[in-house]
Amino acid sequence: MSPAAPTRVDLFRIPTRIMFGRGVALKVSEPLEQVGAKRVLVVTDPGVIKVGLVEPILERLRAAGIAHEIYDGVVPDPTVGDVDRCYERAAAMKADALVAVGGGSSIDTAKMAAVLMTNGGSVLDYVGIDKVPKFAAPVVAIPTTAGTGAEITINSVIADPAQHKKLVIISPNATALFALEDPDMTRGLPPFLTAITGMDTLVHAIESFVNKNTYPMTQALALEAIRDAAWALPRAVKDGGDLEARERMLRAVVSASLAFSNTRLGNVHAMALPLGGWCHVAHGTAVAVLLPHVMDFNRTAAPERFAAVGEAMGVAKDAKASVDRTFRLIEEIGVPKRLSECGVTADRIPLMAKDAIQSGNIAVNPRATTLADIEALYRAAL
Repeated sequence: MSPAAPTRVDLFRIPTRIMFGRGVALKVSEPLEQVGAKRVLVVTDPGVIKVGLVEPILERLRAAGIAHEIYDGVVPDPTVGDVDRCYERAAAMKADALVAVGGGSSIDTAKMAAVLMTNGGSVLDYVGIDKVPKFAAPVVAIPTTAGTGAEITINSVIADPAQHKKLVIISPNATALFALEDPDMTRGLPPFLTAITGMDTLVHAIESFVNKNTYPMTQALALEAIRDAAWALPRAVKDGGDLEARERMLRAVVSASLAFSNTRLGNVHAMALPLGGWCHVAHGTAVAVLLPHVMDFNRTAAPERFAAVGEAMGVAKDAKASVDRTFRLIEEIGVPKRLSECGVTADRIPLMAKDAIQSGNIAVNPRATTLADIEALYRAAL
């Protein structure tokens, strides 16, 4: 009797404990008390402080008697050096936990500083998959954007200007322990930031749904995220005070993040990181401009999945319709339509393509992709 053929095994990981709802950010002391935190570093940026989102968090820490300091040195596209500075501040105050309040940059800075608190070394030691041996120090992440999903995912992205690269660290040991998903914390986000961070969520959902690693559990999550984001994003951009739209966008973040953390992504994200490293294009802008071109490239390789995407976006159950709707959505929410509008020049394409083709996301893209294909996609988006 011949042995049975091996079956596929799907691994679904949810290392972060998620609280969702209006006002949950004000419960920040509860998870800190659960882990016995006595000294906390609040990691944020000056813009988040300026709009008044940090002070209510500090009030709750004071009320709970938790000693705390603020590190407000977070910058867009944080570098290895930026993480070192945050870690040094945490070490100086003998912090035993971090609270991140902000977008993906604040949360990734905190996550990687927390890794250094328990593992030592440098961010450069942990680049790649499952390279972090010990659990990071506890991080409570409070997102102020509905976009990156950094508060939930096992991925962190840190820039290395010397290499013109964005480094990716993927490990369940390098994630936030708690995510407080509060729609009220996203209401003050300006329209353009709402647009580009929201597009990042939509890309996460679409790439997870159509790639080679997708499976029923992740597909259900990704498809729900596509429905929510396609409906809510234009409304949230038009009216930042539309709480239903804000809440559905944040739900889309949770669903999409849980999906892609277990499947990886595809060509859009493989190509977006070099755009940040070589041309300093904001990640949300990069993925938004690339998305419809990559969808058009991929749709013949997974026509049924792309047809389902079209239906979830509120148009015909047709692969080409999903691409057309994405082009229209980008225009509707005011995101640049071409990379040339973002300062990208053709001479950078060969350099970016060489970096992009090395990404593990290329391997799971629904259509086999060559270096020449990547260069052609960059030119199409230029």
